[in-house]
Amino acid sequence: MQYRICARFLPFRWVFARDLLFVSTIAAVTIRPALATSSSCFASQERCFSSSAPPSSSSSSSSISMMSDQTGESYQAGSSSVAFVTTPDRETARKLARSIIERKLAACVNIVPQIESIYLWEGKVNEDNEFLLMMKTRTSRIDELSKFVRENHPYSVAEVISLPIQNGNPPYLDWIAQTVPEKADKNQD
Repeated sequence: MQYRICARFLPFRWVFARDLLFVSTIAAVTIRPALATSSSCFASQERCFSSSAPPSSSSSSSSISMMSDQTGESYQAGSSSVAFVTTPDRETARKLARSIIERKLAACVNIVPQIESIYLWEGKVNEDNEFLLMMKTRTSRIDELSKFVRENHPYSVAEVISLPIQNGNPPYLDWIAQTVPEKADKNQD
């Protein structure tokens, strides 16, 4: 029996895929992996990470420490964040993303196309197709990022929400820290 996709179920498949993306993103940035409860080293012996906290059920421990390189620097849990912004169309998403990267407000912006948003606005339920920006940045720059989005977004109330990154791939977290300066560059607009 051949499987056919019914066109009327296609939007539900996109919503399901979007929901899976959100759940996996949130799980990746908030749930401490089992490996982080004890010292572990990969085969190359170059990248190691360990938790200074004893194993516990609490995933919000701020004492998570990961060895990020051979100099002994470590990642401080929550020092980087993922910020989410929705936009009405691809052009707005790309323009906003490029401006954010050029100003070094984020190290990376992913554009997730065609999400379906259902929300309450001015007492009425609305349904819109939007584009989602997922931005990786320093937590200390979230307020500045939010201000920039408010000033450059077509919506009167732009969504800017962030989640702290508790743990992750040490080289990637190092890259975020190296790419996004702690403070705004004086030469930026």
